[in-house]
Amino acid sequence: MSSHFERFAIGLVPLTLVPALGAANGGFQPDTWVWAGGLAAWGAAVALAVSDHPGTLRAGWPWLVGGIAFLLWTLASALWSVEPGQSLLEARRTVVYAAVALALVVLARRGGGSTVVAGVHAGIAVLVLYALLRYLLGPRHYIPFEGYLISQPLGYANAVGILSAMGLLLSLAPATRGSDRRRAAGAALVPPLALALELSGSHASWLALGCGFAAFVALHPAPLGIERPLLGLVPPTALAVGVGQFSRLTDVGHPRLSGPLVFLITLGCAAVAAVTAARLDPQARRDRTVPRRALVVAAVVFAVVGAAVAVRAAAEEPRTSYYHTAWNEYRAHPVLGSGAGTFAHYWAISGLEAELGGALDAHSLYLETLAEVGPVGLALLLAFLLYPLRRAAERREQPWVPAATGATVAFLVHAGLDWDWELPAVVVAGLACAAGIAFADEIPTVAPLPRLARAAALVAALLLGAAAIAGARSTTEPSAAPQTAEAPPSGASAAELSSSLRYL
Repeated sequence: MSSHFERFAIGLVPLTLVPALGAANGGFQPDTWVWAGGLAAWGAAVALAVSDHPGTLRAGWPWLVGGIAFLLWTLASALWSVEPGQSLLEARRTVVYAAVALALVVLARRGGGSTVVAGVHAGIAVLVLYALLRYLLGPRHYIPFEGYLISQPLGYANAVGILSAMGLLLSLAPATRGSDRRRAAGAALVPPLALALELSGSHASWLALGCGFAAFVALHPAPLGIERPLLGLVPPTALAVGVGQFSRLTDVGHPRLSGPLVFLITLGCAAVAAVTAARLDPQARRDRTVPRRALVVAAVVFAVVGAAVAVRAAAEEPRTSYYHTAWNEYRAHPVLGSGAGTFAHYWAISGLEAELGGALDAHSLYLETLAEVGPVGLALLLAFLLYPLRRAAERREQPWVPAATGATVAFLVHAGLDWDWELPAVVVAGLACAAGIAFADEIPTVAPLPRLARAAALVAALLLGAAAIAGARSTTEPSAAPQTAEAPPSGASAAELSSSLRYL
């Protein structure tokens, strides 16, 4: 492969997979895991076969080991699972995540951190802006379980919410640093992404945004230098959010403001944000009477307020019952868990389904993982998700690292309050943001990998690709019913299959 293509190949992973999975119901249905996992794994295999460069395998192997170990543990849980078919289904989805991590590590080259962050930012922006245009300019439809909230094409409003929050945080990197054009382009995305977040009705995504913003400010090497462009973004962004609230597009069939009118106002807000960011040079000297801690305190206050809202909502049904059921599931199997993908089984036999509706997930990745695959599985998951963050503070000087860290933190927070893990479009975006932190250092030219290590990585890529493709033969669908029961329709959306109620 040419050096030019090698440098930018890593950015193609999130740039292609995030919009493609998002357009296919967020990647919720198993048939999407076949091509998504296959593309990622075979792409890594080709890179290993034809390139003399080792990517970041020397430094990134612990991340891969964590992901593959969690995959193997999930697969092994089928041996003791109360629903082996659902456990194998969970393993199939985890293949996608392990394959994406392998592809990101193998394809990373010099400057790979900035490239992958740019790729995931563009992928999220394309997906969310398409969802917003479709929502505002298309015909209005009442969608079961989602109402009038913005949810398509992902099929789930909260997924639109967290992707909007992550995209907004990633937009802060170009909006606060770089040339006039970069600042204008980044700032122009903030109002529409904030509007999409508002129209999603996702309280957990607002909380995740607050936590991610606090991480962004705390990690930024010069927060006082970005206060001007940040404050310049507040009026147009607040106006876009306010218009979204006032319009009542999410509440009633006949809103106060039409979608096209909201679109035109948001377009104006984006233009104002772009012009303001281009004119407010963050490097300009000024009387910096606002101390660094003021921005940190403001971000923390925002996060605390969001946490209070989230805690209040979490105390309401059916979320409390989800958590209690998952905890009881763990208490019944405290060592190994009850098997991956078995929460729906325990919810179905809990006696609460008739009152609160069906649910396939505990709406908390960490609690559900503990209940289904035990403490070992939770430890492996946390090692996989948190490993890229270990050196974020050391790499804060790289212009994209604070924003990528903020987006990663937002993803991790939201995953603890919702079922992001079941939507590969969201998880791939989160993994790509984490990779942007892990690959922030310049990668020097080094000798090729030893043949044994190269062969091991190639075998892993081939096996992951084969596992993804082999899944096409399976007819198992996410379900609470026994394996002998009739499978739910394959075209059902994530929201339709997971829950009959909105919650957070």
